[in-house]
Amino acid sequence: MPQWLNEADCKAVLQSLLGAELAAYRGTSAPDWQDAPSIDSLERLHLAACVNEFFRLHETGVEDRLLMTTHIDDWAAIVAQALDDTSGLTFRTSGSTGAPAAHLHRWEDIEAEARALIHRLAPVMPLNRVMGWLPLHHLYGFMWGVALPGVAGIARTSVDSAVLPSLSAGDLVVTVPPRWDYLARSPKPWPENVIGVSSSAPLAAATSEALAAQGLTGLLDIYGSTETGGVATRWRVADPYQLLAHWQRVDTQHIQRVNGDTAVPLLDDTQWVDDTRFIVKGRLDNVVIIGGVNVNPQYVAKRLRALESVADCAVRTTGSAAKLRLKAFVVPVNHPQETASEIAHITAQWPAAERPVEVTYGDALPTNAMGKLTDWQ
Repeated sequence: MPQWLNEADCKAVLQSLLGAELAAYRGTSAPDWQDAPSIDSLERLHLAACVNEFFRLHETGVEDRLLMTTHIDDWAAIVAQALDDTSGLTFRTSGSTGAPAAHLHRWEDIEAEARALIHRLAPVMPLNRVMGWLPLHHLYGFMWGVALPGVAGIARTSVDSAVLPSLSAGDLVVTVPPRWDYLARSPKPWPENVIGVSSSAPLAAATSEALAAQGLTGLLDIYGSTETGGVATRWRVADPYQLLAHWQRVDTQHIQRVNGDTAVPLLDDTQWVDDTRFIVKGRLDNVVIIGGVNVNPQYVAKRLRALESVADCAVRTTGSAAKLRLKAFVVPVNHPQETASEIAHITAQWPAAERPVEVTYGDALPTNAMGKLTDWQ
């Protein structure tokens, strides 16, 4: 096991992973691990498979031991004892842009990124504690909430509530743009020498400016993905992104690890200022960012089109950039009421970012004189 990762860290990550997986499996909210939820045999098999994949226990041959015990403390001990012989961790994309994809992040790459981030933060102020307001089983949550404080040798706190606890000088707060937008609308001043990190989606300039005016010492915007991990950062939204120390440029659309030999494609159209700085001009695919989550409207339309009561549909975005959501135009097979009922039932189980907030029904998709799909009100 990496020297900076202990059994308590493994338990915290397990609670995050198992809570999310059990909630998705049941279609309910995540359980409170203060009172361990009752889990049946099928759920235990599913959760054990998720833990095996995430922590790569199959590389050690101890994965079956998860089925021989029921307490999360025992699972944490099994994981902690096995990690010395594993290659890293497996993180999955959200699945909101297509089928979820698994990506291995090797221990040496995780540690290299943590050290690069520490190096980027060091000139601003000394850090005493990391306050992670992110799920620890997600890549960003693990990197900032577990790996970075572990490598740096500083305290960490995982925030599970809807509000931040009290802050003090030397704190680093890590969360997603929608939460920073929320915090920016509060007139509450920040304590001195507190910095923040925004991850998973671009940060609005107005949000960054408002937080600075309230006294936040700095807000680091990080660029990356589940596929790559953290790639680059910037302190001001108007500035180019600066590559982290463990990456180097290959060409206009590819980077590679400093000690690696494999070129990695960037998911966005980029304009390089020099060999270490670039500007993101936009996505190369059809993905949009809603509430800090990557969503492919065409993929959402495909899922709706698969419903028995839907003959055809189209999905587009609606609202301003800061309040972006999805809307759908649906052609029912029979009656709109029947289709509306099925859509409401199915989408209630979807993540909020993928859920259309407006659904319009009609006999045919709206098109122009050339037969091309047009927008609708």
